[in-house]
Amino acid sequence: MARRKPSTGVSTAAVVRDYIDTHPSIKDGMRMGIINLSALARKIMEEKGLKSEEAALMACRRYELDPKSRINEEAILKVLRRSKLEIRTKVVTMTVRPSWHMYGKLEKVMSAMRGREQNVHIIQGTAGVTVIMDGAVAKEVRDIVGEDEILKEAKDLVELIVTSPEVVEDVQGVVAFLSSSLSSKGINFVELISCFKDTMFVIEQADMMAAFDTLNQIISM
Repeated sequence: MARRKPSTGVSTAAVVRDYIDTHPSIKDGMRMGIINLSALARKIMEEKGLKSEEAALMACRRYELDPKSRINEEAILKVLRRSKLEIRTKVVTMTVRPSWHMYGKLEKVMSAMRGREQNVHIIQGTAGVTVIMDGAVAKEVRDIVGEDEILKEAKDLVELIVTSPEVVEDVQGVVAFLSSSLSSKGINFVELISCFKDTMFVIEQADMMAAFDTLNQIISM
């Protein structure tokens, strides 16, 4: 990897601080005391073009972790042990153009789904509105919103739902813990939703077993 020149006037301490601040995994390791600071200093030197290993190492040693952002792993696991895991297959995501008339169409979608077993989630973004649904109702939804309004559609996905007790809202880091556990297995999220007691991951079908095993192991610990 080519070395980068640090910006003129920027101190080694500032470069090290910014580097650690933007690498959450390193911060977690430092909190747990499992990071080799000499190796970290050399890595930052290599990536940021610092010249003095001694100065970089000193900056790593002096880096102050915010006590409010400490890892609360035991509290997280306590919540997740009381959670349950559900898996749904044949899920479809449909992203449509955001517009005022589209919201009227989406209201029709929700009305059509009322009282039925198929769950529909709607997520509004700045560039589109994504509808997550059971594949069995995809054609019905497509007919309501109109083919010309669909920006993209993905089929045969899997939705994993972790339903936790209500106290989950008071425990910091639950969603991050679940997300990082899946990411560490190389699992990509098509969509991620957190709503009240539910944390929902929409993933590719090929990742289904690995994702299920990972989450199931966590809530069974």
